[in-house]
Amino acid sequence: MIRTVPVPQIIVIGVFLFLAAVVVAVAPLPLLLRSLGVLLCSYLAFAMGGMPFAYLTALLAPPLALIAGDPDWLVMLPVMLSGNLLAMLGLEYGWRLPALVVSPLLMSVPLIFVRIASRRDLFTVSLPWDSVAGLWITLHILVAVAGILVAIVLDRRRAQQS
Repeated sequence: MIRTVPVPQIIVIGVFLFLAAVVVAVAPLPLLLRSLGVLLCSYLAFAMGGMPFAYLTALLAPPLALIAGDPDWLVMLPVMLSGNLLAMLGLEYGWRLPALVVSPLLMSVPLIFVRIASRRDLFTVSLPWDSVAGLWITLHILVAVAGILVAIVLDRRRAQQS
């Protein structure tokens, strides 16, 4: 498992990153930036506080953003939650170098499924991301890879210091 910061600092940093994800999710930013911000905060929470804070950030910050009352966020919430959950599961079980492939791949599965299914006659739905779906998926994959790289670098730095 990942080496985290010492015990008193882990709680402060983990709670800070969770609250940062909530602030990003509630902020009046475009939907894409808010989703990317929550995903990045989840990976940073993993890098600093381990899996408990990563799950907390990935799964509780998006529903708390419903406070803002954005209907587009409500529509995309199941997609974001399932993608975040699968990303964190891929990160946990594929930790280190395999996570560079497993976590972004699992995170993108719900996004790709929704993009394909929403174009079928039976599931035709107008989603808020219809015009930028390809960009949405690509940027989420890039943020996932960047977050994992940051976690690996921080883990190796802590291993060298101890």
